[in-house]
Amino acid sequence: MLRTMIIGCMIGWCAISAQSVDALVDEAVTLYETRHHDPGNLSEAHDILEKALTQDAEHVRALYEMSHVYFLLGDRAETKDEKLELYKQGQEYGKQAKKLDDDCAEAHFWYMVNMGRVGQTQGVLNSLSLVPDIKKEIDKVLKIDPRHTGALDAKAMLYYELPGVLGGSLNRSMEALNEAIAIDSNYTLLYVDMAKVYIKKKDHEQARWYLNRALQITEPTHEADHTLDDRPEAELLLEEIKDK
Repeated sequence: MLRTMIIGCMIGWCAISAQSVDALVDEAVTLYETRHHDPGNLSEAHDILEKALTQDAEHVRALYEMSHVYFLLGDRAETKDEKLELYKQGQEYGKQAKKLDDDCAEAHFWYMVNMGRVGQTQGVLNSLSLVPDIKKEIDKVLKIDPRHTGALDAKAMLYYELPGVLGGSLNRSMEALNEAIAIDSNYTLLYVDMAKVYIKKKDHEQARWYLNRALQITEPTHEADHTLDDRPEAELLLEEIKDK
């Protein structure tokens, strides 16, 4: 009888612990998604995820959300060294998550995004050396979830950034972006990136259409990203091509 009670208590404690970790992760996500209202929300999200991982170091969602948060912190950092340190930490959390669950699209995605940022921050040659691994991770995400708009955007921008001799293709970039827009027409980053492709093609009229479309969306899928990044970049690009 006593043994049964002890086992029952242990099972109940594990269930409560799992629920509390999930609740902490939910709270952290809410905070980073509202960082445009209060910049301090991002640091608070990081601290909450640390608490969650203290309770369960192998909680896959907590790990990949921490990877996401380190990516956001890296983008906000001012110096190259700070950025590299944060992106590398983000990459490590993503690596842990995908090691625990190889079929988790978000784990592979944020691992890949941080890896790409490390290469970009270190310079062009380092970025090129990482291309095979980045391609592999994008393909993995899309194999798990063919409708993953973040991975489709990453695929598009890889085609956009690579020279033709290394597989770059503006047409393939547009194909991936069109596919993503068909899935989520309120994801404003997709329109900004499509505009970049058209600018590279020297079709400034189409570029302006996509940039204006990004600014016209009233309910963006990722409001914080739209407010802090996509809208300012769209406005800047419109200014740069206004006379072209």
